[in-house]
Amino acid sequence: MKLTHHGHSCIELSVADATVLFDPGTFSSFDDVAGLDAIVVTHQHPDHLDPDRLDALREANPDAAWFADPQTAEQLRDKGLDVTATKAGETFSVKGARFEGVGATHAEIHPYIERISNVGIVASGDGEPRLFHPGDSLEGRPENVDYLCLPLVAPWSAVRETIAFVRAVEPKHVIPIHDKVAADRARGIYLGHVRDYGLDGGVDVIEVPEGESAALS
Repeated sequence: MKLTHHGHSCIELSVADATVLFDPGTFSSFDDVAGLDAIVVTHQHPDHLDPDRLDALREANPDAAWFADPQTAEQLRDKGLDVTATKAGETFSVKGARFEGVGATHAEIHPYIERISNVGIVASGDGEPRLFHPGDSLEGRPENVDYLCLPLVAPWSAVRETIAFVRAVEPKHVIPIHDKVAADRARGIYLGHVRDYGLDGGVDVIEVPEGESAALS
């Protein structure tokens, strides 16, 4: 398994024989990404799906299968895309890679703001680790997670909730994502809390800077 971080919540994952892009949003750099087998969107917010670059992404990856949470899938179908809706507990596969839906609803931003659908994804392949991308939700708690792509900073979260989420999932490793909303000097504060308190004795944090890749084993 190989992960390339394109910034914020956008990751490119090579798993089994598939190359899959997650959450190509406004804060991410994915303009040169081509040859994808699938594109997965956890929810409709622009920092996870950039509507202004949707056509270019489609043109660069004409053979990619699209998967998205139910509300986003409906919106994309209105734009002429053939999209499979993801749901909690349901699985799909792409070229030997397995994907399982986790959770159903975006985290609460404020009681006055209507919550939208959000389906996180656990990705795996035979003999490869299990990686969990939760989108913008902390409600899904899948088991046996090797790598947790962790939303580090968000308008809908507090660091105590982030730490509680890591402790509930109990991943072997954490890969920080969803961090473009934090100032560079403040980011380390959040990261330090996760590293020190995410598990008893601390949790292993793997930093994958934007534009760089890491082999996951």
